[in-house]
Order: sequence, then C-alpha cells, then structure tokens
Amino acid sequence: MSTELETIQTPENKPLARDWQRPHYTVSESAEVFHVKVSLPGVNREGIDISLEKDTLTVVGTRSQNVPDTWRPLRRELSTADYRLSLRLNVPVNESEIKAQIEDGILDLSLPKADEVKPRKIQIA
Repeated sequence: MSTELETIQTPENKPLARDWQRPHYTVSESAEVFHVKVSLPGVNREGIDISLEKDTLTVVGTRSQNVPDTWRPLRRELSTADYRLSLRLNVPVNESEIKAQIEDGILDLSLPKADEVKPRKIQIA
C-alpha cells in the first residue's frame, strides 16, 4: 500500500484594495533642471515615498489617520484616499543630485538634467 498526501488548495490572500487618487501637480523646465511641485495635503514627511526607475518618477503619499477609535464622521467631503503619481521623464536626469522638500503639504522636487542633454554653447574659433 502507498500513502498519498492530499494538498489543499486555498485561495491566495489578496492584498486589500487601496484607494488612490492622483494629486494635483505642476512641472516646469529650465535649461538645467525640471521642477515638479506636487500637492499632498494631509501627508507628512514620513508618509512620502519617491522613486525613480528608468524613466519613470513615482511619488506615493500616505496620509496619517490620527483619529480616536470612537470617531464617526457625520459628513465627509474630503477624500481619505492616499496619493499616487507616476510621471514619465522624456530626458535623463542626474539621479545623484535630485532634491526633495515638503512644506505646507507641497512637495517640491528638483530633477537636474543629465549633462549629455543640457544645451551647450559652442565658441567660434
């Protein structure tokens, strides 16, 4: 006689669906740098995750929910969703010189362009 082990197939635990919203943002450009301003109300410094992978800049802002357990909203007009923004950059940037700061719910990113795409002035000899 042989013994067989029965494998029980259980559905995989799916991660909870998250509500995301795209934040308002502004992108401006100079000859040297891209400036990106992202509005992230309700998000503090610890709740921001910024990543640059290949040519895609991703900003994720997670709001901190500091409310008592017994709190119950009677009416809600403000969204409680977290923020997610992905931007495709059309030119390479100098990753080591990227700067970010947040003040009053506005994230300010400075993305210096890579040297090979900066305009150069050619002197006539």
